[in-house]
Amino acid sequence: MSKIYGLTGGIAAGKSTVLDIFRKNGCVVYDADQVARDIVEPGTIGLEQIVSTFGKGILFSDGSLNRKKLGSIVFNDKNQLKKLTNITGPLIREQILHTIKQVRESNDKRIVIFEIQLLFESNYQNYFDGVITIYIPEKIQLERLMERDRISEEDALKKINSQMSMEDKKKRADIVIDNSGNLNILETEIYNLIKKL
Repeated sequence: MSKIYGLTGGIAAGKSTVLDIFRKNGCVVYDADQVARDIVEPGTIGLEQIVSTFGKGILFSDGSLNRKKLGSIVFNDKNQLKKLTNITGPLIREQILHTIKQVRESNDKRIVIFEIQLLFESNYQNYFDGVITIYIPEKIQLERLMERDRISEEDALKKINSQMSMEDKKKRADIVIDNSGNLNILETEIYNLIKKL
């Protein structure tokens, strides 16, 4: 049976980079963002429910979801965002728990890493053998986010403050990966961690 670890971290903490390193070192990697995309593909219940709630105007001509259009509706209106979350939240959770169950039942002995941005906020921690948090100090987080998204300090702070703080995630984690150094340091840290998992 595989060991399965949840992976989380604040915005701009470097989750994609960390996942790539785990993948390169032979781990099986899952990503909750991919699950969120899969549940709204054409022909899914998720997309059907979204269309019946928000109308056909949120679709491209090929029947796929126009995320930008939907985003402009929900991110300016908390009630609309709640409607969307009420549709997608349970479907994402069901798919994540189904994947975890499949991993547990498989004979695959490889380590599995499941990245979930809102892992603690959505109470997924009990489903894993441990939770890994990618940590960077807020000052570095702010700089990286401003550079990555090309946004002002004020907008970056709004994004950071809309999430659970790095310090809270760090306290709740079983394992902390410090990503405030360079890529070589990070790769060495993860390589050594995998040997212990």
